[in-house]
Amino acid sequence: MYKTDFKDYICRPLCMFFAEDEKEEMACLGARAAARLYENGSIGPGEIRNIIKDREVWEKHRADLGHVLCRACEFCAEDCDFQSPEPSGDLEPCGGYILLAHLIEQNAISIKDVEKVI
Repeated sequence: MYKTDFKDYICRPLCMFFAEDEKEEMACLGARAAARLYENGSIGPGEIRNIIKDREVWEKHRADLGHVLCRACEFCAEDCDFQSPEPSGDLEPCGGYILLAHLIEQNAISIKDVEKVI
């Protein structure tokens, strides 16, 4: 998966932290994990297109993704308030997290699949 794919399928449509042309070389661990899952054939283009943000889905997978994904993410310690003990109600996770939560919800992947590529 190329950087343009990150932007087009993960960052731009799903991530509230995405800023066009800013920190272009950086990607959250969730987006990088999704790219690895794509590269190893675990997911295809059909699974990553047309994901709709749904708070119920990402909240449902908060404990598992927080344990596997967020604790390993370099943004979690300094820049991410989503996994704080008392996040504000309008906070969203990164776009990669949202995508992975939806893929888990659709049974396209499992938390074990995510764990293997982290």
